[in-house]
Amino acid sequence: MRNLFSDCEPAKVVTPTSAEEVQAIIKKANKSKTPLVPVSTGANMQGLDIPSVEGATVVDLSQMKGIYYDSLNRNAVVEPGVTFEELEKYCKKNGLRTLTAIDVPKTASVLSTCLEMMPLYGWPKYHPWEMLTMEGYRGDGHRFATGQMAMHQDRPDKYSWGASFAQVARLFCMAQGTLGIITKVAVTLKTDMKKQQVLYFPCKNINQATTALKAFLANEEPHEIFAVNKKYLAELLEVKPSAGMAPWTVIIVNRGADKAEIDFKRKDAAAVAKALKGAIKTSIKGAPKASEKILAEIKAPTGAALHANNNQWAPIATISTAKQIQKCAGLVPKSSGAIIMPLQAGGCFYYQPDLRFKESEIDKTRKVYTDICKKMIKEGVLFPRPSALIAKDVVKQNPANFKLLRSLKQAIDPNNIMNPGKLGL
Repeated sequence: MRNLFSDCEPAKVVTPTSAEEVQAIIKKANKSKTPLVPVSTGANMQGLDIPSVEGATVVDLSQMKGIYYDSLNRNAVVEPGVTFEELEKYCKKNGLRTLTAIDVPKTASVLSTCLEMMPLYGWPKYHPWEMLTMEGYRGDGHRFATGQMAMHQDRPDKYSWGASFAQVARLFCMAQGTLGIITKVAVTLKTDMKKQQVLYFPCKNINQATTALKAFLANEEPHEIFAVNKKYLAELLEVKPSAGMAPWTVIIVNRGADKAEIDFKRKDAAAVAKALKGAIKTSIKGAPKASEKILAEIKAPTGAALHANNNQWAPIATISTAKQIQKCAGLVPKSSGAIIMPLQAGGCFYYQPDLRFKESEIDKTRKVYTDICKKMIKEGVLFPRPSALIAKDVVKQNPANFKLLRSLKQAIDPNNIMNPGKLGL
């Protein structure tokens, strides 16, 4: 099947089962100058797991299933093949939960999802620091590690303790494989609170939605908070869009140890809503199981299948300011779904509109996609995981920045075998 982001097929697929085999694959590829594209499990929403050049070898990491659950530090060390569904089994026994990502299925790789900075539902509460330390192999085949993973280990739990304050680790984010292949990462786990309640704040337009997101986040109570348009909401609730649904709805999930804590947070949210000249609701008309479905989706996201409806679905992943969202919202078709999540206390937002199309319309949709993205780029919108279709345009937006990043890549991937044709830095 053709993909929106690339027509290239891999020349070969290799399936390592250990870190040592990954290193051997990288070293061999350097000798033959063979492009490598690593894939864990699940799907990257911007096509970064699909070759952008011919003759590439796909490195399928899905069989690397090593997992060390650290009950003492309430963390976990996982290899690329470990899925959210598999890690959740460890969490459930210990009153913990994983932080899952928007539109990334439960069968997706925990390591790659966190490494590629997919927006986790818990970011507004916990911020994007779910990774502690990591280990892997650079593009030249040499091992590297951060934090305590770089030190001698005399007990297993040290692998997952302590963040790497030298932020060199962040250079390897945004795309598994661009600077090397990460084979192990320590991730944080969170307490699974006994009580939770979903609240809804209807909004007349996208501007009111961004304003409300920032206001509700200010009291630092929501564990999850995001806004969706009518199309996206209907798909979350598995119902048809109705006249009773607002154009936009802010969804707030409060969690707590007991009912009293939940009631207190609801009253706080109601006060904020009143100041915004609106009202908090605890249900959605025509969707009696709305809250149940929202909580289920956050715990185990459906992925692209939630939106496909027998067609293709392509999200446009951006980080934007409220003003940029206001200017760009009219660029996407009315048939598009969209989700917005506040970042940096509402200083900016993860904004993800999408395109719906049939497989026979890929060429036409590519043009629509690139046209929309180019206009967004002119408005200063950031594309954190740019697809190969817009990589050059993103580079032009910040030439000095990418000149530096390319020099770093040249130093540790001198033969440019890792993810050639992709940006992902």
